[in-house]
Amino acid sequence: MNMLKRHLALIIPLLALLFSLQSILLINRAIQSREDKLLQSYSILIASHLALSLDKLSDIKDIASLNSIDSAFLLQRFQDFGSQEDLKSIQKELPLFYSLKLKSYPSIHDLERIEDQLKKIDGVSRVETFSKTQNQVYKLLYFTKGNVLIFATLLGIFSLLLMMRQIQVWRYQHQKRMQIMDLLGASFWLKNSILFKAALIDSVIATCLITLGSVYMAFHHHTKEIMEDLGIRQEVFYFGSDFFLLLFVSVIVSLFSVCFVILLQRKS
Repeated sequence: MNMLKRHLALIIPLLALLFSLQSILLINRAIQSREDKLLQSYSILIASHLALSLDKLSDIKDIASLNSIDSAFLLQRFQDFGSQEDLKSIQKELPLFYSLKLKSYPSIHDLERIEDQLKKIDGVSRVETFSKTQNQVYKLLYFTKGNVLIFATLLGIFSLLLMMRQIQVWRYQHQKRMQIMDLLGASFWLKNSILFKAALIDSVIATCLITLGSVYMAFHHHTKEIMEDLGIRQEVFYFGSDFFLLLFVSVIVSLFSVCFVILLQRKS
């Protein structure tokens, strides 16, 4: 029972640390998926008196495609209010309309830069980026990502401090054994092997628990419903790569904590 409590004292902060990292990964992927979904339906409208092509817009590296828009739908609105001669006159005065698609979801700064670049092109009379709506969506996504990152960072720091505290307790518990091994000329790794082994075992256990939790969450019907409502794909969960990443991080953090506590005790 005492051994279980000792391991839980390190596993729990490790779980908190890995949970914060897993949350950052999932939120970033979910936001990226949402941005891709929004990007598919987003386009910039351009009115120009001269014909445009991708060659003329080559200085703007953000452009994915440029498609012309048939102005016939505008003329249909005037059919009941004028003669054929009036319609022909209006048609001559109408500019050319284009729909511009971007390669990636634009930030507020990117949108302003693209709009300024488009307005400098010869023949362009109007550029509509729907910036008000677009900026509101971008700020919401950025706010969500920023808050998750801040919360996860604070949780990670707090977990790291708890881990170091527990390793200090372990070191005090095995201090006599380590002193004897030191007198016998044991190496640094051999003398502190019990700390390293415990840290590695707890790292594996914590990683497995977080991965199992992610699998459960991914296949839970409430999670699927939320993701469908938000238009987020199921590909935000990468169990294999995430497992090895979390395992790598937990092992590195655990070994760093052990080494830091040992060096700190030596100086004191």
